[in-house]
Amino acid sequence: MKKLLGLTVFLLFLMILAIFLSAMNILDLSNIFGFSRTATSVLQVLRSESLFFLATDKITTYIYTDIDENSLLLGNREGLLIMKVTYIYGLDLDRLTEDSLEQNLNSIIVHLPGVEMLDMSPDLSTVEIYTKTSGLVWLYDQIAGYDMQEDLLNQFDSVATEFAYSEDLLPERSEIVARLNGFAPVLSEYTGTDILFE
Repeated sequence: MKKLLGLTVFLLFLMILAIFLSAMNILDLSNIFGFSRTATSVLQVLRSESLFFLATDKITTYIYTDIDENSLLLGNREGLLIMKVTYIYGLDLDRLTEDSLEQNLNSIIVHLPGVEMLDMSPDLSTVEIYTKTSGLVWLYDQIAGYDMQEDLLNQFDSVATEFAYSEDLLPERSEIVARLNGFAPVLSEYTGTDILFE
């Protein structure tokens, strides 16, 4: 019994000494007590497309979507999601056809396609989600498998799209045409012909 107690004390002493030496950076215990991590990265190309866009405007804003539901029996359920979204507007140059170009004696007139939203990119690193439910609603959600955060994320895309149209973020076509015509003299130097955008 004394030998077992002596061995236990000796092992405990060695462990404390090893931890002390490790804390003093004299002994490296990471190989013994450290965690080994295996990381695997998988990249799979689902689809590759060649796009021919002329991006003219970039608008960044915060969008929020909320859920506010009440039940006489269970209580209330409230949720709010806030996220930064970037909209890219411009021209889809794939819509240009032979009829889009009109050549006169001294100039080439380019009839541009309509201005449209080319991309809408939510910034997931800025997501803020706030939820509040009564105890009975929380219990009901657990039993029913309802996830309010997932519901907020699911409706975010349509809310962000609706916001862009309701706030009329689409830039004026006349402004874009004026900007391009301001750049046209640079192109004319290369072509030797006046270029006009319409």
